[in-house]
Parts: sequence; C-alpha cells; structure tokens
Amino acid sequence: MRRTNKIAATLCVVGVLGCSEVTVEKRGARDEGTKDDVSDVSDASDTSDTSDVSNMSDAAHSDAGDDTGARDIGSVTDGGALDAGQDGGQDAGQDGGQDAGQDGGQDAGQDGGQDAGQDGGQDAGQDGGQAFAGMLLSAAGGTLTLPGGAPVEFSGAISCCGGAYGWPVFDEAWVDYVDGYGVKFLHARLGPFLTGEGGESDWTSTGGGYVETGGKADLSRFNTAFWARVRALIEYAGGKGIWVEVDIADGWGMKHCRWGDTPGYSAWDPAGNIQGEDWCDDAGSREIIGADVHEQWVRKAVFETGRYGNVIYQDGNEIGIVGGYAPEWTLSIRNIVRDEESRNGYARHLLGTNSGDEGVIKAVGIDFAEFHQDGAADPGQCHGKPCLVNEYNPDPPLTPEELHAEFCAARSMGTYFWYWRHGQTKQQMDQTLGLIAGGCD
Repeated sequence: MRRTNKIAATLCVVGVLGCSEVTVEKRGARDEGTKDDVSDVSDASDTSDTSDVSNMSDAAHSDAGDDTGARDIGSVTDGGALDAGQDGGQDAGQDGGQDAGQDGGQDAGQDGGQDAGQDGGQDAGQDGGQAFAGMLLSAAGGTLTLPGGAPVEFSGAISCCGGAYGWPVFDEAWVDYVDGYGVKFLHARLGPFLTGEGGESDWTSTGGGYVETGGKADLSRFNTAFWARVRALIEYAGGKGIWVEVDIADGWGMKHCRWGDTPGYSAWDPAGNIQGEDWCDDAGSREIIGADVHEQWVRKAVFETGRYGNVIYQDGNEIGIVGGYAPEWTLSIRNIVRDEESRNGYARHLLGTNSGDEGVIKAVGIDFAEFHQDGAADPGQCHGKPCLVNEYNPDPPLTPEELHAEFCAARSMGTYFWYWRHGQTKQQMDQTLGLIAGGCD
C-alpha cells in the first residue's frame, strides 16, 4: 500500500536581519518495500531522504556545543518546558493494555510547536562537544563497558506501573528516589503518546512529542515543551551519573493502536491526529523510507537526545510483537540513528533491540538485546552481545527476595536484570531496591 503524504513546514531562518519564514511543501510516498538480508548494513543515506523540509533546517542552525541542549528554531511560540508528572497520575498500563490517563483531557502543547521534519535549531556537538562525554558506553562481547574498557556495574530501575514518577518517561522524584539506592540506569519511552483522555496523564501539563489541539496531535508540529522537558530530565540524570535508555518508538502503543483498544493514546492513530492519518497500520512492519512521519520521529528523538553521553537507545518497547514485525524496521532505525548522529557531530551511542529477532540481534550495528521475561536472560539469547531483561509481569508480583535473586542470577551469568516496578507496593520497592543496593553474595 502506498500513501501520498503532504507536509507543510514553516522555517524561521535567523540571521542579521531577524527572522523570516520559509514554507515548503513536501509530497512523499510511503513504500512498503523490504530487504531480503536483515543483517546487511546499508548506507544510512539510502534510507534517509531528508531533502526539502528536513534540509531546510540546516540554514537555521547556529553552531554551539552547549550542554544544556538545543534552542528550538522555527517554533510558533516557545512556551518553555513545564514541570509535569510531579503530582502523580493514573498508571499508563503499558504492560497490560488497560486505558490510562482518563483524568486528562487538557489540550497540551498549544502554546508552541516546531515544524515536524526539521531537526530543530541550535546544533549541539558540531564542535566535537558532547555533554557527559565521559559516560559514553561501549560493548565488549557481552559486557557493557565504560570509556577505558572497565565493565559497568549495572543497576537499573523503571517506575512502571503504579502511577506517578513521570511515566512513561520519568521525573526528578524518580531519579532522586532510585539514586538513593545506587541505581545507575533509567528508561524513557518517548511514544509518541497523547496526553488527554486515554493518554499519559503524568504528561498532561507538558504534552507529548507533538503539539496537541483538541486532544489530537498535529503531526506537522513537534511540541517544544515536551522535548525541552526530556532534555532537562536526561541532564538531571546525567548530573547524578545516571544513564538513560531512550526507547525511540514504543511498540506497545503501535500494537494497541492497531487493536483499537486504547482510544486517545497514540498520536499515530488516525483518530488521534488532526491529519486523520494512520501511521500505526504499518509501523514496525516495514522499512522506514521516504522522510515520512516515522523517519521524522526517529530523527527528532536522536537530534534531541543524542547530544548526551549518558544516553543509550532501544529500538522500541515490544516492537517484536507488533503484528507483522519486519526486521527492516529496526535496521532502518539503526541507519537513521547513525546518520543523525553523524549529521550533528554526535558520538556513537549504543543501540539495542527489544525485537527478540535472532537476525536483528546478530546484525552489525545492533549493540545489545533487551528481553521481557520473568527470569534472568541466558547469554546464549544474545549471541555474544550484552543481554538484558527490562520488563516482567508475573501476577502476583515478584517478592523483593525473588526479584533480587533474579538480579543476582543475571549478574552471575554475565547478563543484566532491571528492576521493573510491576505492581509492587512502595514498601516492596524500598525492600527490593535495598537488596539490590546490597549486592550479591
């Protein structure tokens, strides 16, 4: 199936004489072509046609390596980042499919937006600078390593699912809480989600990745407040020596969008965006090509977060169980990530997959594998690469002792087991994180 997509982008070009607007219309066809060899590494430029709209943004860049992130250019209004998620909110239910955020409904991001398809404003890292450069991770065999080659002493914690703490990203309260237990890895799912009724209520005051009008996303405009908030949180974590695993495009949202059981959740649902376009129907099931909405999203995620050395990437939560999953989806994300890093002078970040696909795990440029399972991963699952488990949902939840035992089992095998909240009470969280902080016998 092919769909013609028209994108109008207005660019504010800043110069000596002030700001002028350039409006460009782009028409592009979405093609569901695939590759035969999933382990082949194609040139990133082959999957990244960003002419017209995307390349117009180059004229608006100012060269700076500021650690505080990029200044958005081309915004209608830059309302700044609002503090969101501090007062709690109904659980998003990413692990079970229940509707979330029913107490939302407030329009988000209406005070500003950056035209989608542009890579933002102020260049970060063009002069070789990289915020938290000393935290850039590598992979040596099945081990995550620090600059210089020392192994990472892994301890990761994810707040889902019980409400509050800024889920499906995180907030300062979560950082401060888990930092007290020596946690060094956090997890952030960028969506794209909505924040009204049926969406992520912890983010209602800030909005999601796109500007929302009347409860629907405008796929032609990124929400500057959301991306500023994400940058601020990554910086806050980095200031405490904590890494952030950024989930680029959430497969949970894709699959439930297709099933139609989470109305008001996904910005790619035709009922969830003002364009009325269905970007869920083949998300995860094809190669990303043609500078379409999917590619613009991936590029935006990397542009905003790739300036930080305390970031690693995951292709997409539960992407492997999206109906008709195609390895080409993940491999094209890989190519776009590498191309966007190169364009902006960013360092290379680790990229992992939650696809569970053997060919993808083995592919060049895929650095680690994440799994959802109740017990520690066996190294054989990851074919010589770092092997992690970052979600599990037994009912009843694992006891503190049981979860700690899996953490230690993983460590003994040379793999990694995250703390996933999965219904634990606050007392159980305290006990579990305390046991993890105490190490293993």
